[in-house]
Amino acid sequence: MIFFFKQIRDIFAKSHSTLQQIQLSRRAFFQLLGYLASCALLSLLSQSKHLP
Repeated sequence: MIFFFKQIRDIFAKSHSTLQQIQLSRRAFFQLLGYLASCALLSLLSQSKHLP
């Protein structure tokens, strides 16, 4: 299984420059943060409706 991920990483590295890899990594990281923040916000909103 680890070999599969190494192959995917090698393909990604060969198809993008170092600068592109950094930009894509940052974009993915901030999208993940946005997703997690929206999940937390929706969770808090749904809990607040159930509280008296």
